[in-house]
Amino acid sequence: MKFKALAAGLAILAGSAAVSAQTFALVPAQPQTFDPLVLRMTVDSCVYDQDRISVSASQGVFRVFIAVNPCLVPGPLKVIDVRLGALPAGPGRVEVFQIVGGDLLVRLEGGNIDFNVTGRPVIAVFPPPKKPNNDWSGNWVTQTELGWGLSIQQSPTDVLFAQLFVYAVNGAPVWFTFQEGQWKSATRWEGKLFASSGPGFTEPVFDPRQVAIQPLGTATIEFEQTPGNEAFATLNYVVGNVPVTKRIRKLLF
Repeated sequence: MKFKALAAGLAILAGSAAVSAQTFALVPAQPQTFDPLVLRMTVDSCVYDQDRISVSASQGVFRVFIAVNPCLVPGPLKVIDVRLGALPAGPGRVEVFQIVGGDLLVRLEGGNIDFNVTGRPVIAVFPPPKKPNNDWSGNWVTQTELGWGLSIQQSPTDVLFAQLFVYAVNGAPVWFTFQEGQWKSATRWEGKLFASSGPGFTEPVFDPRQVAIQPLGTATIEFEQTPGNEAFATLNYVVGNVPVTKRIRKLLF
């Protein structure tokens, strides 16, 4: 018990010595609806153990717990980003605690942050533009057809960008991108299919003048929302004059 108490005392002293340099901030500082919210901590790299961080949430309050090490000599400053999530509009609060000696919680100075997630501006047009009610980001595949798939990235503003990696007619790998699209309903997205080419990865210097992006066709993704099929979608795309239809499933891991 004496050793544990001594270690806890050293950790508290080390944490106290590091207080003057540490800072806590939210990124983004003024979050809007469903922005990925991160707590950015600039702290002593010796005192604070980034491999022992946990987060809990209750009634809009996020509590971040970080273990401390008994360091006698301060280490260099280190940035630690802690993911809080993507939140709907409303108020919230972050509280940061250090864990000393395995069970003692010490509230960190400057670690209390009140914030408010605001709604995004609504375009005053009629009828209002369609938008999804879900984030469909992820990798989508056909499990019986190995080696190809669709990688979807959907922004907090519901802009969708996707990369289709497939096999060409000669069997070589090729990829296309889906861009410049619109939501036709909460579950249907339609856009253009583009092909890109440029300097090879073995070139010592990347020459952007060799990059060419050209539209080759169209793409449509219909996300299924029937009971038991929530993780499926129907992918339709046209490359040149060749239409392709595939039923794809979100890769969960």
